[in-house]
Amino acid sequence: MKEKSSTAYLFECYIWLVNTLARGPISRADLDRKWARSNANAYGQDSLPESNFHRWRRTVELIFDITIACNSNNEYYIAEMDKSHDADLHNRLLTIMGVNSLLKDSKNLRDKILFEPVPSGDKFLAPIIEALRDEYAIQITHQGFGKAYPSTYLVEPYCLKMFKQRWYMLAYSPGTDDMRVYGLDRIHALEPTRQRYKLPKVFDAEFYFRNHYGVSDMDMQPEEVEIKIEAYQANFLRTLPLHPSQIEVDRREQFSIFRYYIAPSFDFRQELYKHGPVLEVLKPQWLREEFRKNLAYQLSKYQD
Repeated sequence: MKEKSSTAYLFECYIWLVNTLARGPISRADLDRKWARSNANAYGQDSLPESNFHRWRRTVELIFDITIACNSNNEYYIAEMDKSHDADLHNRLLTIMGVNSLLKDSKNLRDKILFEPVPSGDKFLAPIIEALRDEYAIQITHQGFGKAYPSTYLVEPYCLKMFKQRWYMLAYSPGTDDMRVYGLDRIHALEPTRQRYKLPKVFDAEFYFRNHYGVSDMDMQPEEVEIKIEAYQANFLRTLPLHPSQIEVDRREQFSIFRYYIAPSFDFRQELYKHGPVLEVLKPQWLREEFRKNLAYQLSKYQD
């Protein structure tokens, strides 16, 4: 059984609270009844203690940047967000939390809803979120792919990002005086410190990643990229764009042409390669030439 003070248990309680309030205004009495029946209530409490409720409420507001309000009927609810970006982020967060919480409370559904596996590393999510919230540095032992040995760094977390079923942390390293992206599944150990730092007020995580796909080559400059893709495959890009800058500049019966303003990073190029022969890079010329050479090399492997 999880300890009441453990990060994992508290994080599960926060998720339950947000998901419950997201369903609409609820009184404290109804909240108590739901808590008594919840699988998140690992200690069989008959009600949600008032001190726990307000402590979780404050923490949830800090961590997830949402407002838990109380109406004239003394019912609690999650307040609407005005900005479209915040509302979108808010809705995605609630969707993730809602599914997670519902699955925990509906054991008979667990074998009927299938998810893609996520590499280990999520155990470090909660302490990193707490470090982001309280703005204290953490010490991590990290071993990147291709590295023979792990290294230990003191880092100041700036944001978390999920990409391709993996969690990544963007952090400033005082020792190297630069920003780096660390895969959580490549962290061997993490220790909080008492060293405080101040996240720059001008830092905007979405703005930082705006011209990128994924987490690689963050120093790469953006440029105009055009691809030509067969009509059937174009449906997938049309319904789930690769990047916010995506524009369909030409649509015909046999193919479509999409344009991006993006850094053609390793992650982005790998995504294009996945479409195989149905995709053609039109520009920039250097990227078109790279694809031509790589495809010629790949073809040579199949020549007897």
